[in-house]
Amino acid sequence: MSNKYYSDITSIGCHTNLWNFAQVNYHEWVYREGLLDKFAPIVSSSHTDWININGRPLLAGVGLHDSSAALIPYLENFMEPFVLVSTGTWCIGLNPFNERPLTVAELEEDCLCYLSFQGKPVKASRIFAGYQHEQEEKKLSEYFKKPSEYCSSIVYNPETISLLKKSENSKSSERNAGESLFHNRDLSAFKDYEEAYHQLMLDILTDQKHSLNLILEGTDVKRIFVDGGFGKNKLYMQLLAESFPQFEVSAASVPQATALGAALAIHHSWNRKPLPNDIIDLRLYRAPHVEIAD
Repeated sequence: MSNKYYSDITSIGCHTNLWNFAQVNYHEWVYREGLLDKFAPIVSSSHTDWININGRPLLAGVGLHDSSAALIPYLENFMEPFVLVSTGTWCIGLNPFNERPLTVAELEEDCLCYLSFQGKPVKASRIFAGYQHEQEEKKLSEYFKKPSEYCSSIVYNPETISLLKKSENSKSSERNAGESLFHNRDLSAFKDYEEAYHQLMLDILTDQKHSLNLILEGTDVKRIFVDGGFGKNKLYMQLLAESFPQFEVSAASVPQATALGAALAIHHSWNRKPLPNDIIDLRLYRAPHVEIAD
């Protein structure tokens, strides 16, 4: 866009393994190998340059990593600590309020760190739940002779959840790395699609709870936002609220979140108006009979 070369801090912090989070700089080996002179300079995510498009002068930013950009609307709207669960093929938990260095144990559990557009660490954990849900849902549709996407019609049934939690079939499941807990379950043990799907979501939430606890430990986070596909799944959202009864759990919707986040990062360069306070639509889910602390 600008014909200038820059290094974007959010991309360095995500995919390159170049950054020393403790020292807030490139790793020592980057200097030792003489790589620094080959890299474009790091500039702020709010940096802009004048460009010309069809004779019209415009200000252009330097670019942002997509997930980091999608986090910006939340960082700009909420001052109190929160975790964002970005759901799609992967369910990625992002905690901008956990600056503890990654441990070996966390790395082995598939945790990593991003850098926010402000250059601060964002501890992240992830599970392959979106893909697993898609594969298991196809299997359920075929076995129970239901149309594709039948799961979207299923509503949360607390009695079914209670029965499944007491069931021996629900408790026993072995799996290989990368498989869902549900993968090896005997579908003939379930009376219908609805019961089997409740079990699938219970299994996904077992992994989701473990994954989020990895990045919640030692922080003051009391709010969990979920965007993407699972944010529209009422069964997932209700089970997540029950898994974290002392947290305020909300499904969040931000249209074009990545593009909006990129615009917010350079807001001061193109817009004199204050940031709107209605860019995030929230739907709160509560665990039964649990009061959310202020």
